[in-house]
Amino acid sequence: MSLPEEIKRTALATGFDLAGIAPIGAWHDLEFAAEWVEKGHGGEMAYLKNPKRRDPRLILPSAQSVVCVGLVYNVALSYSTEACSGPTDTTEVDDDPRGWISRYAWGAEYHDLMRERLESLRAAIERLAPGVETRVYVDTGPIVERAFARISGIGWVGKNTCLINQEKGSWIFLGVIITSLALDADMPAFDRCGSCTRCIEACPTGALTAPYVMDASRCIAYLNIELKGSIPEQFRPAIGANVFGCDICQDVCPWNRASPAAETPSRRPATTTAAAFQPLMVEPGHAAGPEAGAAAESSAPDSDPQAFSLFHPRLSALASLSEGDFRRVFARSPVKRVKYRGWLRNLCVVMGNSGNARFVPWLREMTRHEDPVVSEHAEWAARRLYETPRP
Repeated sequence: MSLPEEIKRTALATGFDLAGIAPIGAWHDLEFAAEWVEKGHGGEMAYLKNPKRRDPRLILPSAQSVVCVGLVYNVALSYSTEACSGPTDTTEVDDDPRGWISRYAWGAEYHDLMRERLESLRAAIERLAPGVETRVYVDTGPIVERAFARISGIGWVGKNTCLINQEKGSWIFLGVIITSLALDADMPAFDRCGSCTRCIEACPTGALTAPYVMDASRCIAYLNIELKGSIPEQFRPAIGANVFGCDICQDVCPWNRASPAAETPSRRPATTTAAAFQPLMVEPGHAAGPEAGAAAESSAPDSDPQAFSLFHPRLSALASLSEGDFRRVFARSPVKRVKYRGWLRNLCVVMGNSGNARFVPWLREMTRHEDPVVSEHAEWAARRLYETPRP
């Protein structure tokens, strides 16, 4: 078995679902990414301007190849486009509306899990090729993982700018190992988006300005995670039920859905039963680990009104978390990235979109919050509820 094949076999044995090898020269993709930033599409994400993102050899001068891996995080629960009745409606019409937390953030901190497996793979590569130089990255370093993942053949970049694999879909975490080894590279995946534009048409804020081009400054996930200040008023109604992140452009993608076509009757979106990716269960006074995650939509949260899952949670439950609760519950969760003030800001927006006046007392309390961003969003939300009550 050749060294590249042995590395990919080891990657799959380590627990990854996808593995491929790219040459260091993904120059077209890297230049596209740099131009995208220069056009201002990155919003306030200044780290995207790091010059090392243009050339991995600025990270590792001896770099010659990139080992790319993917891990499926999708669990067998409804999509936001099914659980929520529309982009500006939080839930079925009841007295306790629900919000949406992005699928990738339901479980444990994926950076930790991916890093642990990548370090195991790196150790294996160093055993196979003593003296090799390597660098490991999982979405936190100055490298465009998606560019190398595309070149490596583990998927193509779709019109929604997500990496899509023909067999697995796009609910995939990516990681890379930059290496000094001159490895035979795999062929890039064929672009199978065709004439489909469902993701572009479904985006509530028009963030997908053209096929394969996203203006992140309009993206809901940017607005409610990356943006630390005030969310522009023009986008707040379109945020709908999304408390943290947004899944819509992936929810509607045909590659993430069962195929009704006769020629592909067996194609289904890949899912995982891994405990780490199941929705975190939050109980009164403490947070249980991901191993206690919901196995179905009708699990514990509905039988115990004080407990809730991060899958389609009730807004009243999310609003009940104190700052101490937030830090404890999300200590090992991607949600911690937004911080408590961002959490409150986002809840204000989603409550304002709910059309449910039950949130007015909580919002009035938030108008007195010491953080001006939180208080301003609370004022907006309360005003919106008075002006556009649900029939």
